Amino acid sequence: MPKKKTVKKPEKKSSKKEFSDKEKQLKRYLYTFDVSIDKEHEKEVEVEKTVEVEKDVEVKRRRKNKETGKMESVAVIEKRKVKEKQTSTETRVVNEPINYRIVIRKPTRSQLEDGDMYYSLQLNKFIKKGLMTKAMLAKQYSDLGGTFTKEQQDEYARIYSRYYTRLNEVQRFSVRTEDEMSESQKKRLEQSVGELSVLRKQITEFESSQSMLFEHTADVKSRNRAILWYILHLSYFVEGDLDEFELDPMFEGEDFDEKYDVYRTLEENEDPLYIKAIDKISSIVTIWYMSGVQTSEDIDSYLAQVDKDSEFDETYEELDEPELAVE
Repeated sequence: MPKKKTVKKPEKKSSKKEFSDKEKQLKRYLYTFDVSIDKEHEKEVEVEKTVEVEKDVEVKRRRKNKETGKMESVAVIEKRKVKEKQTSTETRVVNEPINYRIVIRKPTRSQLEDGDMYYSLQLNKFIKKGLMTKAMLAKQYSDLGGTFTKEQQDEYARIYSRYYTRLNEVQRFSVRTEDEMSESQKKRLEQSVGELSVLRKQITEFESSQSMLFEHTADVKSRNRAILWYILHLSYFVEGDLDEFELDPMFEGEDFDEKYDVYRTLEENEDPLYIKAIDKISSIVTIWYMSGVQTSEDIDSYLAQVDKDSEFDETYEELDEPELAVE
């Protein structure tokens, strides 16, 4: 007898694929957070009312029995109006908190290229308008006998060059999911992120003493415009549950100018969702752009450290606040 063939049942791939797609999409998010705003909206509510309805009701009647001639009680069915409570659904306008999830996506490879191009164009524009770069200003300040020595100038240029090299490296790795990277690439990304943190601290320490000097350079203004570019292109929101995956852009438009017009309109009209979310969106995108961190956990750690440093600075200022001279 021929061997009986075993028929394998087809595997259910749809649920696995759906889960995989969801996981993959979540990995494309840089950071998410929730906000709640009071909003008037139509809502179906259940309302209990007392109404009169006509029903068949059993009642007792006295009737004469034709056979016996005696009066006796009999049950008869009659139509009667009775009151009863009924629950119905009505649409009403209510004012209640509505939850929104704000999603900041990781930039795609093309967005990173467009963002870099936008920064370069802005830098060129500001230089043509007469603003100096940090390196130009540092050199001029040193030539005029300022506090920048030749060694400090060279060291600052070296740190800044290495910082942007590592930042570009991290940003290009960030367009890939963890599953798409090899072990060597994961190790390289981890090393670059760690080095970025050290370099950023060195730059911050160097510039903190010269903050007013660097504030209006072409580099800083171009950097701030580039951060705004990423804010406009990476910010999304969804009303309710994130699992729906139906994200709407926070700032609609086909290009920077259109999105920036929406940004200004929301600001001028004091849009409730914009007001609730924009400060945190700006902080998250700035941290990502300046430090190269790629996970929400690292961003939370960074924010916690900033809050801790801020509390320390406020306490220090209160303790060491100089007395005002009275003339």
